[in-house]
Amino acid sequence: MIKFRKAELPVASSMLENAARIRPRRDGGELFQRYYLYWTAFNNIYTVIAGRKGLQFRIKKQDNGSIITFPNGNVNIPAVETISEKKQIHLVIPEMETEFKHALILHESTRYFVNRIPFWQGRQVESDAFGQRLNGVINVKYTSDSRYPIWSPIDVKYYREYLEKPDDDDKRDFLTGQVLDLLYTVRNNLMHGGKALDDSNDLDVMRNALPLLELIVDYFIY
Repeated sequence: MIKFRKAELPVASSMLENAARIRPRRDGGELFQRYYLYWTAFNNIYTVIAGRKGLQFRIKKQDNGSIITFPNGNVNIPAVETISEKKQIHLVIPEMETEFKHALILHESTRYFVNRIPFWQGRQVESDAFGQRLNGVINVKYTSDSRYPIWSPIDVKYYREYLEKPDDDDKRDFLTGQVLDLLYTVRNNLMHGGKALDDSNDLDVMRNALPLLELIVDYFIY
């Protein structure tokens, strides 16, 4: 299990120090500020873990070993093999102890998202055109039609089955991954959301997402 001392992650430590200075506001705006800072800290954590596991950006090469480039005006820049952020985020799951993943799934905020009906453009979206009942959070950046929302769910069937059989390792890891995906969507909404009342600025979403994110960050840094 990978854990970090604060001195090992100066960026994450700085974000946590800044978050500790934020004072409550009547409008709840401090929650968005804290989430941004805690996500930046988490970003520092999962990118370092990915690097330790050998998942690093690499320069693209031809079969003969020559470097692939792309033009940028009058210069050529090496092309890079990218690693998806979700893939990097999911690399933290094996570094979590079973008891911690169990506590994360059973957390009251996870239960909130299991039962939550998401918002898009000022109204709740209970189901999509496929007849699927929505929960979790809608990704407002990629959603253009309420009939076909892009959303991060917490699988109700797996969630209930896990509650009955909490020794199921596969479901535990799967649900932990869904919690991480949901928190990532909240981050994306925070960065890319619009001004409409939806899942990008819902205070109740932030009130429940932030404790989960704080729990994860605090788990990895001591």
